[in-house]
Amino acid sequence: MAAGIAAASAAITLAAPQGPSAGVAMRGPVEEGADMYRGYCAPCHGAKGIGDGPVAAALQTKPTDLTRLAAANQGQFPAQRVAMVLDFGVMVPAHGSTDMPTWGSTFRVMGDEATVRRRITALTRYLETIQKK
Repeated sequence: MAAGIAAASAAITLAAPQGPSAGVAMRGPVEEGADMYRGYCAPCHGAKGIGDGPVAAALQTKPTDLTRLAAANQGQFPAQRVAMVLDFGVMVPAHGSTDMPTWGSTFRVMGDEATVRRRITALTRYLETIQKK
């Protein structure tokens, strides 16, 4: 498992947006979220969000299929729950791997609380757009 986490960290570090303007461009939240998704989430969750990223096989628990979040919540996208998971990680192991990084702490190193909120909102809005109908 440690090797899987190390591989995930390396992939995330290499794939994450770089530089002072990373994720700060004047675009809409969905576009910003899509860019962040590719850098932060796709290594584990895959390009399409179905849990088949290049690091997924090395993880102890298969990453969640992010395209099925609304389906698992009576057809309603659980935006508040998604934002909480992005900010604080998975608190209940039965709901997913506790290997999931807490992006809130990562984003806090990159900027102030308003920037953290914007990034989490952008990722949440992007994830809402990839839900299977």
